[in-house]
Amino acid sequence: MFPRDPPATEKTLLVPAPDDMPQIDLHGLAPTAALRRLAQALHAARVRGAPEVLVVTGRGWGNRLQEPKLRTTVESWLAGPEGRRVGARLARREPHGGALVVALQRPV
Repeated sequence: MFPRDPPATEKTLLVPAPDDMPQIDLHGLAPTAALRRLAQALHAARVRGAPEVLVVTGRGWGNRLQEPKLRTTVESWLAGPEGRRVGARLARREPHGGALVVALQRPV
């Protein structure tokens, strides 16, 4: 006989598995287009009740200056009033450097 799984609580139902985390891929986009797409994606994820979103910016080595311009632009935007307006609470870099995990506020 197999052991029974513990009953799902409301808290466990609200937290998706890492594979189910919504993702938005911004690398290769110009900063203006990337921020527009990011705002739309964060709003949609927040409305759906996602606690976090994986934002792929790339590492930034594909531009002429070999500098991570998009990632720094996205991080600044998320920390500013525009990011707070769409529900971004905090952003942390993924260990591999090409993505951010953005924690979202619950919709009101």
